[in-house]
Amino acid sequence: MPLTSSLTNRIFVACTLLATLSLGFAFYYVNARATGEAEAELRRGLNEAGKLVDQNRVGLTDTFTRLARLVADLPKLKAAVETGDPPTVQPLADEYRDQVKADVLVLTGRRGALLGTSGAGADELTVPALNDIESVEEISTFAPHSRGIVQVVSVPIFIQRDPPDVLGRLTVGFFLDDRFAEQIKRLTASEIAFGAGNRILASTLPAGSRDALASVIGAHDIATVRIGDEDFLALARPLVSASADAPATPAMPVVLTLRSRTERLRFLNTIRTGLEGALVFTLLLATIVSYAVARTVTRPLSAITSAMRDVAATGDLTRKVALHSGPWDDEDARLLASAFNTLTESVARFQAEAAQRERLSSLGRLSTVIAHEIRNPLMIIMATLSTLRRAELTPDERREAVADIAEETTRLNRIVTEVLDFAKPIKFEYAQSSINDICRTSAAAAWQGHLDDEVAFDLDASLPRIVTDAERLRAALINILTNARHAVNAAGVSDKGASVTVRTRSNGNGHVIVAIQDRGIGIAPEDMARIFDPYFTTRRAGTGLGLPISKNIIEGMGGRLAVDSERGVGTEIRIDLPITPPEAHE
Repeated sequence: MPLTSSLTNRIFVACTLLATLSLGFAFYYVNARATGEAEAELRRGLNEAGKLVDQNRVGLTDTFTRLARLVADLPKLKAAVETGDPPTVQPLADEYRDQVKADVLVLTGRRGALLGTSGAGADELTVPALNDIESVEEISTFAPHSRGIVQVVSVPIFIQRDPPDVLGRLTVGFFLDDRFAEQIKRLTASEIAFGAGNRILASTLPAGSRDALASVIGAHDIATVRIGDEDFLALARPLVSASADAPATPAMPVVLTLRSRTERLRFLNTIRTGLEGALVFTLLLATIVSYAVARTVTRPLSAITSAMRDVAATGDLTRKVALHSGPWDDEDARLLASAFNTLTESVARFQAEAAQRERLSSLGRLSTVIAHEIRNPLMIIMATLSTLRRAELTPDERREAVADIAEETTRLNRIVTEVLDFAKPIKFEYAQSSINDICRTSAAAAWQGHLDDEVAFDLDASLPRIVTDAERLRAALINILTNARHAVNAAGVSDKGASVTVRTRSNGNGHVIVAIQDRGIGIAPEDMARIFDPYFTTRRAGTGLGLPISKNIIEGMGGRLAVDSERGVGTEIRIDLPITPPEAHE
């Protein structure tokens, strides 16, 4: 069966699908927006960190240049350099390196002669070459070094004359190494790396990351690099003088400013997890609520459908749909259920009225029955009375005449009683009774107390006591059992064994079943449609009111009567009675 064949499923699927799409879109939008904002913030922060690195580097360069200029202008240093004697200059190199707080310091004399060096790695420091050794130009540049990149600041040592008398040069170097990168990292909250010539020379990241970092040295924009299990955004800026504006290339020293994209976006995982949890919870809640809403609509419809099915199967128009007035009950479904109950009540009332009209109209046909059934006994009574007027009657003849009058009077009384019972509405007096006891006494009355072995009882001893009008029910059973006795006698059943069986059972649905089965002559197929018609009978002495009266009694107590017969085989009549008739609650 297709999933959407049920109204409940259609409402449920539609609500759940709507909730899923809405929540999925909201989750996607929030996730995409948060990720985009985080990426943009990360890029803005990286650019700001790069600018801060440049500002810090330029500031340090200016500071070192001013300090170098002040030291180069000291008379003591000029006098020592003018001697051109390295042993005289060397102590000053060590002294002034400490004062300037440079990593390395080199003093050269006229024509570039090396006079003194100070600091580890000073021997690797290349003094900038000038076309004009007598130039008073100040130089600031960067050069590769085994410790990283060294920033070189070179100032002239000269005496103010016209032209200036250049005695030599003071060159100081400051290493852009791992230690310096850590200092910049603390200032910018970013990872820092220095590189040149497609090679990373210093970095705050592990040494194993340098090959990956080398690939972005020449990047002209923010690039992404994978280091270990993290993604970093890297910004490369050339290490040139403050006035230069050349783009970064693999040939010149650069500073890389990096920030972890993975770390930055990691907080989004917490948000995503929360959103996913909220999404699952909300979907589950939406599923439950949508199913509950669907049930509020379809449960009354299901109850109405079930009631219709029962009415169609049983013909029981007393079947009602229970009405509720809860806050979640669907008002339209309540109205439909109320309309169904009103409809069944109206149909039941119309049927009862139609049955009453049919009984009343049958009185019109009663004239024929009265003409036949009552006239014959009256004629017999009149003839017998004429006989009684004769004076020469013997006592035996008188007793026989009186017996005939009594018999015909009883017959007339029975006919009148049956006609009145059929014509007038039946009023029931309900009380608790044993259906098994009623069956036994009814059979005894039908056989006038002489059951012998003709009737077999198969009675369920576990049946509960039922609420019924015992006298009316007994009258109906006596009519049915009497018909069974006549059918058996007409068939001439002579073999041993019971010819009529009375059986009681429970149908498990608040009803009891009474089945009366005989081995009589059966009912002809052409007569089956008329057996409940008033005054229809196949017996010469019958009135044709026994079965119609029995049917009226059974149906009046909320039960049903069904007949199954085969000519020459026998008849079975099944009576379905409620344990508690609907009228008994009123």
